[in-house]
Amino acid sequence: MKRIICVCIAFLLLLTGCQSSQDTVEEETTNNTASMESFDDTYYNIVKFEDSELREDFYLDYGATSDFSSIGRGLQILSSQYFSTSDHYMSEGQYLKLALKQEMVKRDSDYSLQPAAGTKIANVSDPTMVQQIQEQDFWEKSGDKYTLKGASFVIVLDPRDKNNARLKTQMDDQSILNYGYECSERLYEIIQSHEDFEKLKNLPVLITVYQATDLTESTVDGNYILKTYCDGSYGNSEEVNFETVLFSSTRAEELDATTSNEFDIIKSNLKDAATEAAGLVGTARYQNGEIQSMVMEAHLNVKTATELMYLSSILANGVDTRFSSDFDIKVLIYSQDELQAIVIKDRGQDVKSYYLY
Repeated sequence: MKRIICVCIAFLLLLTGCQSSQDTVEEETTNNTASMESFDDTYYNIVKFEDSELREDFYLDYGATSDFSSIGRGLQILSSQYFSTSDHYMSEGQYLKLALKQEMVKRDSDYSLQPAAGTKIANVSDPTMVQQIQEQDFWEKSGDKYTLKGASFVIVLDPRDKNNARLKTQMDDQSILNYGYECSERLYEIIQSHEDFEKLKNLPVLITVYQATDLTESTVDGNYILKTYCDGSYGNSEEVNFETVLFSSTRAEELDATTSNEFDIIKSNLKDAATEAAGLVGTARYQNGEIQSMVMEAHLNVKTATELMYLSSILANGVDTRFSSDFDIKVLIYSQDELQAIVIKDRGQDVKSYYLY
């Protein structure tokens, strides 16, 4: 159980769906897998082929914002509606190559997703709209063989001026959404025509659009805004009201003041009960403004098992009494950076605590 949880957190942060240089993975064999069954049904079992070339690039762009984790995790959640977690394994993207990604974010490229020169959007001349494109792949397993069954892509829109400098005034959401429709269809055309995507041409593909955090306004308000499921042809695009929110944050207070306040009370009670340093952070998944699930991480400095059990009971009691039973809650409890306990309250169920030492 302990190994499963630790691996899951690592992938939660790192599996943002980048590409690799492997050309022959339509059917592949590997023993390098990780199970996510201890979490909910939006987590995939992971199969590892090649590492992504884009990890460092993605980290430099988004490591300072909640987008770093919410882009990859959100794409998993949206993908689970089309590639079931019970039947599919997920890997980092194997087909979007670094060279092609760089062409996509350039304005003068044959495969550009940027507005053409001379375009004006929301009174911004020649804006730079697309900052990143990421990929996740989905596989079915038979024996020791993995067969590719489809892929998901996310286009990250982060509007800037023609020199890629941040805008002084934030672009309006409708203009960003409208452009999302355009570049989603353009990406599908590239997938169908570019040689790098030869093995994806006849497979289902989910194309999503993520509106990144505007750092002039906030550090936590990025969210998915659009999805298009394509199976044989370009599909019907649907707007997405899906967001991952950091607790505590201004966005959490704006979106869900009640849950934000209860989280702050649990955090305060934990600090009051601890004899050493204790911290608590959380992320919650919202759809159409309604909370779906929350994962919290508690970082403690404890010297005995008795103290660990006491502080874990404080957290379990807080989760049980402060939050409703309308959403799933998991609390990962670390001591000296090692996972030591888990508190789980599934929707409609009683709270449960597990100790891993």
